[in-house]
Amino acid sequence: APVPPRQPEDLMNMQHCNLLCLPENYQMKYYFYHGLSWPQLSYIAEDENGKIVGYVLAKMEEDPDDVPHGHITSL
Repeated sequence: APVPPRQPEDLMNMQHCNLLCLPENYQMKYYFYHGLSWPQLSYIAEDENGKIVGYVLAKMEEDPDDVPHGHITSL
């Protein structure tokens, strides 16, 4: 079952997974921004050896005049 990232290394491994598998890539500071701002919205999937094989990076929109909503940044 997916779990939230537990330590900074998890965020670095999420970025590594992104670089290997997806065409749109983000700088490391973007992962830390998400991890620190909305830790409850990101999840990792690990294989039996603890290697990250997938992730969800999500955020809440911050416009105070809008209805609260979020979106998935990277899957």
